[in-house]
Amino acid sequence: MHLRPVNTLQSIVPPYSSAEVATAIGISLDTFYRTRQIRHDRDGLPAPISECGPLKWERTGFDAWLTRHHPMRTIAIDTFAPPSAASDEEHRERLRTAYGQHGA
Repeated sequence: MHLRPVNTLQSIVPPYSSAEVATAIGISLDTFYRTRQIRHDRDGLPAPISECGPLKWERTGFDAWLTRHHPMRTIAIDTFAPPSAASDEEHRERLRTAYGQHGA
């Protein structure tokens, strides 16, 4: 069994820079700096891990936030239910079509 220390050079990834965060959100760096506080308050953008020098964001926290709040993300839950089937046979036909059993 080969054990490797947790913080080896291979496992350490650099944090996101402000430019990378702005690009991921889909806005310019200038707009990101001007609206950053609003994004923290309104959208729950994680706080940077460094306040002095260039701002940096921890990767896993930002990635998790981005999957929940990205402006281009699509919502997977349908808001409208399909119309109900008029008969049992129509319902069975919809199930066959949905599950690819056209000849069954």
